[in-house]
Amino acid sequence: MRVRHEHQVALTDIAWKMVDLGLTTGLDSGDATLFDRDEGVIYALPAPSARLPIRTWKDVRPEDVAMVDERGNLHPASLAEPTVELPMHLAIYAARPDVNAIVHSHAEDSQVFAAAERDIPTATIDSYTRAGFGPIKCGEFGVVASVELGEHMVAALGSTSKAALMARHGAVAVGADLADALFTATVIEKAARQAMKVVSLGETPEQLTLYHIFDEQLARDIEAGRVHLDTQTVTVQRLA
Repeated sequence: MRVRHEHQVALTDIAWKMVDLGLTTGLDSGDATLFDRDEGVIYALPAPSARLPIRTWKDVRPEDVAMVDERGNLHPASLAEPTVELPMHLAIYAARPDVNAIVHSHAEDSQVFAAAERDIPTATIDSYTRAGFGPIKCGEFGVVASVELGEHMVAALGSTSKAALMARHGAVAVGADLADALFTATVIEKAARQAMKVVSLGETPEQLTLYHIFDEQLARDIEAGRVHLDTQTVTVQRLA
């Protein structure tokens, strides 16, 4: 379980960007993790403590990053405890081997949908594809830091989505790396903002479907499993 300093630096950089992008309201709201699957080490933003009185994620330095194994056991070299939402992160990593990074945001517009326990209709191609070709689903409510919350978020994400809402709480974005997860976090907030603006114009946001992106026959083939759809590049490959 070798510690990689570059991962501590990368997570700190993401924490700062979360503040700059408005994905966190300040203090220690939201969090982020990075899973080095080769070494079995999860890097997590730290919980506030007497030693580390966090007021904003910009207070965090690389040496403050917490480190645990995939069961949540603290790494001997870790100087801090991870945030209370670690159980949710562990559940997602266990269920999704394609995920190596998670950004949990408390951004304003997406948090409104979470408070109302409503899915975000993905009315643009970028938000639609990031959500695994569907709406950004709001998971069932789970108490902060509970095992149940993690289970609900695993269910909301399913096997392909990179985005989901935490009922009455915030949002979760996952990715192959931190940059991927951070981008998805910005897409979630953009999708929420766009949906609200459409409603303000007196319209109901139309949910995109495969039929808005591909011709009818290809969309049917995708639905029937006759072709493989790459959700990363939005390209298709016909199966033999």
